Formats: sequence, structure tokens, C-alpha cells
Amino acid sequence: MTWLWLGTAGACGVGLGLFLGFRGTFFLMRATVWRSSGALAEAHARWLFLLRRELANWLFRRDPDRYHRAYKTALEVTAAIRAATRAEQRCQHAKLAEQYPSYTDFDLIGTRQYVLYADTLGDHSYDEVERHYTDIVRFEALQAVLDENWPTTDAISEKELEHLERYVQQLKDTLFKGRLEAAIREFRAYQRAKSAGLPEHIYETETFTVHHVKHFAEIRYGVHFKDTDEFGLYGFFVTDSGETDSGKIITGFYRSNADFTAEIFLDDALSICGPS
Repeated sequence: MTWLWLGTAGACGVGLGLFLGFRGTFFLMRATVWRSSGALAEAHARWLFLLRRELANWLFRRDPDRYHRAYKTALEVTAAIRAATRAEQRCQHAKLAEQYPSYTDFDLIGTRQYVLYADTLGDHSYDEVERHYTDIVRFEALQAVLDENWPTTDAISEKELEHLERYVQQLKDTLFKGRLEAAIREFRAYQRAKSAGLPEHIYETETFTVHHVKHFAEIRYGVHFKDTDEFGLYGFFVTDSGETDSGKIITGFYRSNADFTAEIFLDDALSICGPS
């Protein structure tokens, strides 16, 4: 291991001697910010981005609303760091350097390349993973203000928050549509097994109920999910235009309200969760 002497620096009111160790391409970060070349700073910034992206994917898939809140908190943390004095910034950096002595310590997953993240991160609580994610954001923000070679691209931003808010709803709609489709498939199986005489409240399980919903153009069913108290609509009609596509079944899935009068189109994306 090659050691580099970089002088002394004050952090949190204490004079600290700074030694940096080279581990492959990753430096130890004892006590205060180290000055790096532009290329090396770019490489480390990219490494942290990849780690942060892995954690964000795990957090987002498990609770998109909570991740949205965590992202907003991280934005506030970043803004506070930029507004802090240089002494406060160095103090925060010193504390993080003690917690994460090298860049490799930011790798919370740290597993074989083919092992599912869920298997590794399953040993950590959501709080722990979220805290680690925020620590990476905090460190990136500190590097940006303390190292002139650090890339200027924001780790997170208001612009990305706008996209995130749309994407959160898209994921929720995708998952909700999957639940609607599963409920209708189960109900169809029930219909096939039942000879006749279905009442208005036509189907019920421990988690959802299915109701007839009147509509001028479609055959419609309303679904109420008891566990989340969500309401959805499923409708379909068969085309009869005399054209080549005559007889085609057109389906629709919507969010709704308790009396199934609202129609809110589901902005689903199969690429998020895969086909149902």
C-alpha cells in the first residue's frame, strides 16, 4: 500500500493530520477532504452514483412514496450543506470520513455480481438502507463544495424530483393495474364455475370485492381492495365496426372512488415491473 502525506487540516476545531491510503483506485478519506485530479474525482463520483442508484432502486420498489420523501429530505440536506460555512462543511466531512474510511465502505451491498440485491439488503432495515443512501448524497454534496475537481453535476436536483414524482405515480398505477388484473382473472374463474344468478355484490375474497357497474358502452366491474381501501374499475367492449378488427376486445383499467363513478386512467409501465 502506498501512503501519501497531504499535510494537516482543522476539522470540528481539532487539528488533524491527514494520511491517505491507496487501495486499488480508492483512497482513504481520513478526517478531511482530499484533493484529487479531475479524472480521479470523476471516477469516484461515478462510483458513488452507481452505489446510490443500486440503493435507490431497492428503496423505490419497496415503498415509492417513502423514497419520494427521502429524496426530498436529501435535497434539503444538500441545500443546507451549500449554505453552511466552510468550517461546518469540513466538520461534517470529517465525521463522514470516520464513518466511511474509504470509498469501498460506501458499498452497502458488497456481494457477488449475480446475487440478488434483495438477498443482501434483506439483512438491513429500510431505515438503515435509507440512511446509507442519504450519507452518500451528503458526502457527494460535501465533495462538491470542498474539492474543486469534483464534477459539478448535482447528485440530486429539483429537476430530477419532478421526474421522480411522475415516476412514483406511474409505478403505483402499474402495481395497482396488476392487482386489478389478478382480481378480474380470479373473478372470471369464479364466473366460469358458477352456473347463473349472480347478485349485485357478486364476488368477495378476504382482500377484495367485485361489483357490477352500469355503463352505457362497456361491461364494467368495480373492484374494492380491502387491505389498502383502493377502488378500481375494469371495463371491456367488443368492436363491431365491420372492419378487419371487428370482434377485437378492448379493455380499460382505472382508479376510482367508493361508488365507482370516477375514472382516473392508470399510467402503467410494464417496463417497471415486468408483464403480469
